[in-house]
Amino acid sequence: MIPAQIADISADWLNQRLGDGFGTITEATVANIGEGVGILGEVGRISLTYADGESGPASLIAKCQSQHEENIFLAQMMGFYVREVSFYQQLAATLDLRVPSCHIADMADGGVPFVLVLEDIEDARMIDQIEGASLEETLAIADMVAALHASYWNNDALFGLDWLPPMNNDLYKGASGLVDANWDDFVGKWSDKVDAGVLAACDQLRPRYAAMLDWWIDASPPTLAHTDCRAENYLFGTGANAGEVTMLDFQLATRHVGVYDIANFLGMSVSVENRQAWQDEVLTHYHQALVARGVTGYDFDQCVRDYRYCLMHQAFANIAVSNIDPGNERGRTLLDAFITRVFSAAADNNSVELLGESF
Repeated sequence: MIPAQIADISADWLNQRLGDGFGTITEATVANIGEGVGILGEVGRISLTYADGESGPASLIAKCQSQHEENIFLAQMMGFYVREVSFYQQLAATLDLRVPSCHIADMADGGVPFVLVLEDIEDARMIDQIEGASLEETLAIADMVAALHASYWNNDALFGLDWLPPMNNDLYKGASGLVDANWDDFVGKWSDKVDAGVLAACDQLRPRYAAMLDWWIDASPPTLAHTDCRAENYLFGTGANAGEVTMLDFQLATRHVGVYDIANFLGMSVSVENRQAWQDEVLTHYHQALVARGVTGYDFDQCVRDYRYCLMHQAFANIAVSNIDPGNERGRTLLDAFITRVFSAAADNNSVELLGESF
């Protein structure tokens, strides 16, 4: 049995599925902790009680599908659940960076239902994405994603990940249909909140989106991109190790240009004012980290160009998911921050002018 929601996770089920390191669990209390964070699924903390004389972790983190049908449909169509379960089943233990230990990773055909039971990282701190990250936090995350990208920079290890779709896969190309379906509602709701030039460019991009993805997949070297590089997918500190950073949530991982993650973070997880002040420093830091880890043939000018494309791409992609149910007021505030910040970043970097250059 694969739980359809975190409330279905029981002590009996955990005793059947957990391996070594866990005593007999007599009680499992599940509390939803994903308010405004787990928009595409449920996230919960499981507090555990063990039989006398037996022991194990005091708590675990569980993830299951969303309880909103439209969110489930989107996640299935885009392969989000399949991607994250496959990541934990096949790749997580091989990475030279900190991700949560995985105890259970299971899914039905098509990814629904699915369940992940992960390490609960104690004493960790999460950035408030609405408030936005600091420069120190942003540079630490740039270092972490550079380590991920350098390990899979256009190499055989990358292309051996058969569960990892390229950015120009047919499902992602289909995002233009979602943008078409959402267009009128988006314009009605957001046109007075976002840059008019970027919005007009998104309109022009609708029939050309697939061509852009096909062009881009050959124009720059690909790597394993997190592709959901936002503040609340990173934890700072793990118990005694206050400087350690843990990367979370791989539902959106793709084969794509690495600087997409930097654009994702600067464009959505940093306030507009701070992004404007820090952008050049962060891009330089990221590029230098790639070079230090052995990446060659990718100069800084190309990194900046790709960054600008990424911002335009992300503005367009946010229209495709603008109709998801955020679930609560905090989720609505978070969605507002994503959209307004990335449109502002695309405008500030004149990303619009790139659309006519190459495809």
